[in-house]
Amino acid sequence: MKRKLLNPNQILTLRDYPVHNEQILKIYFRMYDKGQRDLVPPSPVIHKNKVIHLMSRKFKKYTRFINQLITFLDANPKIEYFLIDGSHKTSAATLTHKPISVVVIENNDDLKASKKLIESGEILGWYKPPKTIDNIVMDLVKHHSTSKNFLTVEDKVNRMIKDRILPRYIIKAYKAGMK
Repeated sequence: MKRKLLNPNQILTLRDYPVHNEQILKIYFRMYDKGQRDLVPPSPVIHKNKVIHLMSRKFKKYTRFINQLITFLDANPKIEYFLIDGSHKTSAATLTHKPISVVVIENNDDLKASKKLIESGEILGWYKPPKTIDNIVMDLVKHHSTSKNFLTVEDKVNRMIKDRILPRYIIKAYKAGMK
């Protein structure tokens, strides 16, 4: 399992717009904003090529959705990964203009290793990791197949800013960091 730092335009986020729990977002925002990025656990991601390969091979009944997704990814070539879990953490990192800490799940052994990281508190929030990569892809298909559109982490944060659904102090800090 590899650890990486990614930009918010490299990750296709989950469909939870806006984030489910503003309080959790505020906690992670505070940690990033106060320079405590190392305390924030990484978010699990999976490479887009693995997802598309398995979707195309195993989920033929979702052909229309898969084609929409491929079209979106082709139009957004910077996207490299699918977020598996961690919308609050990735949004908070983006809101503070910090790189996003991730662990890349590449195979079933990585899933076994991630379970140990969850048990030790190194990964938070991902309560029941799937047992196989196929299960992750199935979960992503189910999760995204009803989406009318797809968003990167960057797109999602920009939309939350535009729609003014975040606390004013977070919007102010985000805009101040853009200068």
